[in-house]
Amino acid sequence: MKDSNSVVNQEIKNSFVGREVLACFSYEMQSVLNAEGTRSKEYPLPTYEDIENAYEDICPKCGSSDIYKSPDQNVPNSDCFQCGSCDVVLPNDELESQPKEIFEWWIVTEYLYKALKARGQAVLAWGNNYYWGRETTGQAILLDGIISSICEEMEILNGQKYSWAKR
Repeated sequence: MKDSNSVVNQEIKNSFVGREVLACFSYEMQSVLNAEGTRSKEYPLPTYEDIENAYEDICPKCGSSDIYKSPDQNVPNSDCFQCGSCDVVLPNDELESQPKEIFEWWIVTEYLYKALKARGQAVLAWGNNYYWGRETTGQAILLDGIISSICEEMEILNGQKYSWAKR
């Protein structure tokens, strides 16, 4: 999509966010995640280990997280990855991993949870709710690239097959 942040597309994404993002849960989730010592079998609290996609691969040479799959004929029987910053090619077992920095927690619908999870976003299913660990802050959620990507894939942006643009 050429301009996913046009005025019309911002209105569409605002409607999408209003439907799919239910409530901010940042303070509560930090309290829950820090209460590991009070876990019970009957009402277990989630821990950092329960967060899906909580870690990202980084290049050991330059520290970039711009890593993508790259076939390399020089490393037999191995999945290879390439760094988009320094172009080094590494087998999977040479990548380093670091925890993602989560700035905010949001309760989201199951649909958005699944879409975010499929795109490698930090998410958590706990109790009857689904949570998104947002890795950005300081701007409206509708401006996040991940939201634009989901809306574009749904084909609901202006000019797309199922556009939500007001006529």
